[in-house]
Amino acid sequence: MEEIRSLVIGATGLVGGEILKIIKEKGGDVSLLSRSPLNNKSDDLKEYILNFNKIDEFNMPKFDHIYISIGTRLDTSELIYIKESKREKFIEVDYSFVINLAKKAFTAGAKSIAVVSAIGADKDSSNLYLQTKGKMEEEIKLIGYETVVIAQPGHLLGNRPNDKFRFEIPLMEFGAKLFEPLMVGPLKNLRFISAFKVGKAMFNFMNSNKKGIFKLKYEEFMNH
Repeated sequence: MEEIRSLVIGATGLVGGEILKIIKEKGGDVSLLSRSPLNNKSDDLKEYILNFNKIDEFNMPKFDHIYISIGTRLDTSELIYIKESKREKFIEVDYSFVINLAKKAFTAGAKSIAVVSAIGADKDSSNLYLQTKGKMEEEIKLIGYETVVIAQPGHLLGNRPNDKFRFEIPLMEFGAKLFEPLMVGPLKNLRFISAFKVGKAMFNFMNSNKKGIFKLKYEEFMNH
């Protein structure tokens, strides 16, 4: 059986980095597509550096599986309200770049795609963050991939080596841990989740040979 070729877009982020590690541990053929080089990259790892505004100029090789884990780094308050001055850039990164990359990979022959979205994503939401994520999800579904895996995590847990320290993050994570037993039913999906579990679930669904659209939330992350 021919080895599956995977492309990870956004390996410098939390989930993308975990996906990269998982594929490498499994001995898979994996390449990276990034806007900036990955630190401490092994010499045998193929990496394409690209200005995502120029995706049309990129000669995309054929890959079987595409993992997209890119997004704007927002402060906690910006998940509720994004300033006017930041909205255009946010939509460009979290919607336009994701869709353009997905379409480019599909045209090059990719059959399966996994993208990181957010819990509560809804194209009809009055919240710009959730609305943009929802519109991205709907557009991804229409491209034509045989398998579509959409991850909808809550707050991601993991080391962010390139992030500046934000005092509210550890406080928020500590508080969430205390209230976690009370978060049952639909609220369970809001529980904080490790980036590793998200990446592992995405990888497992992509390699399950199932076709269709799969939306992953807290339960799926914990069970895979």
